[in-house]
Parts: sequence; C-alpha cells; structure tokens
Amino acid sequence: MALDPIHEPLLKKCTLLRQPANPLPRRVANSAAARPRRLAAKRRTVPASTYFVEIDNASCRVELFDAACRLFFRARLQEALVRHSAALHAYSLLADRAVLLLSAPSTWPVERLVSQVQQTYLHYFNQRFRRRLRSAQSYSALCCVQGIELTRECYRFIERSPLIAGESLCLGDTEWSSYPANAFGQAGSGLVRHACFDSLVPDKQGSLALYRDFISRPLDPLYARCLSEALHTQQHVDALAMPVGLRATNE
Repeated sequence: MALDPIHEPLLKKCTLLRQPANPLPRRVANSAAARPRRLAAKRRTVPASTYFVEIDNASCRVELFDAACRLFFRARLQEALVRHSAALHAYSLLADRAVLLLSAPSTWPVERLVSQVQQTYLHYFNQRFRRRLRSAQSYSALCCVQGIELTRECYRFIERSPLIAGESLCLGDTEWSSYPANAFGQAGSGLVRHACFDSLVPDKQGSLALYRDFISRPLDPLYARCLSEALHTQQHVDALAMPVGLRATNE
C-alpha cells in the first residue's frame, strides 16, 4: 500500500528510532573509557610536600600517659593517614608530645588529619580517666620542610627524640618510635621511606645500614636548637633558615 506524503516521513522517523545506535569506533571507545583513569592517575601523582608536626600536652592537651594511650593514638593516626592520602615517614610518641614527619598533597589534609586524631584521642582520654579536657589548638608545630638535607635532619631529630627526652637508653629500645621499622625493616609498620634517602645506595640492606649509621650520630646541640626553633616558629623551612656554616653534627 502506497504511503501518502504526510505519513511517509513519520514512518521513516519511527523506523530510525527503533534501530540500535551505531557503536562508537574502537579507538574512540578506548579513549573515552581511559579518560577517567588518566584523570585519576593525575590526581594520584600530585607532588607531595613533607611536613614536621608536633602535638603536645601544653598546647593541645594530648598526654600520652601510658602504653594503652600510645597504642590508641598510633592506631587512630594510621587510620587517618589512609583517609587523608598521607604517608608517615617517622614518629616518636613521648609522654608529653607526639612528633611526626609525614607527606601530603597540601597543608589542608595535614591539618584535618591532626585535628581528627587529636579530637578522637581526647574523647578516649576523657572517658578513660573521667576528665573534661578540651583544646582549640590541634598542633603545636606544623612546618613544611624543603630540601633533602634538611628532611634527613628532621628524621634524625625525630628518631633521637626519645633519647633526648630521657625515655630511652639507646636507639631502638622503645616500641613507640619509628626507628625499629626504619632501621631494621620491621614489617607491618605502615611507614614509607622518604625519597631523601634514595640517593644513598640502591641496595636495600645497605640502605638500612647507612640509615642506622646516619641516625647514630647525634645532632650538634646548637644545630638541634636552631632546627627546633625554626620548625616551631615558621610555616616553611629550608636550608637557608639554618645559620651559615653551622654543621648538623660534630663528626
């Protein structure tokens, strides 16, 4: 039956709508499917900055009273690292403060991480000891560390903190420090070796031996005081912040 000129265009349009859409060419489809992955890869490869962080009792009301307190604090810290895409390099949990060296894409996730860990710990501490501790300050120091040499000195400053505080007799005799994992490769520590030590030696075992030798040399007292003052009073620290000619060690 012949179609009249009025209904014929409508019938052709309905026929086209019923037909399945033509698939995209393979090259176009592959590029479209790979686009989200490429964007995700770009987000993951954002250069991270390194931060020195201190959470103390005087400013933040964080008192790591005993082993249970330190275990709780460290567990909450490890959980927060994953949530905020941060990496922990070194730490020391002392009675009156926690000292950390970590990397993150920017200062904002570090501030959020520290605030969450502090608030969670204060809630635990108040319930356990029936206290009502509160603090409007989340950290006593948060400083971006720049430069390979200065980052290494921050490692040494943190790893030797238990010795300086009198809570340790020798390196590695406390479980509340990152030294056993960094110096002996303890599995399951959740620590990430910073790139500042990649240039020492390519061999893994040799790298650990050099790390132990590096940390074993104590900081010069004047250098340690200048470094501590810079980390606690400045937002960004590089080698220029240290006095000219002042060596990190006396050796």
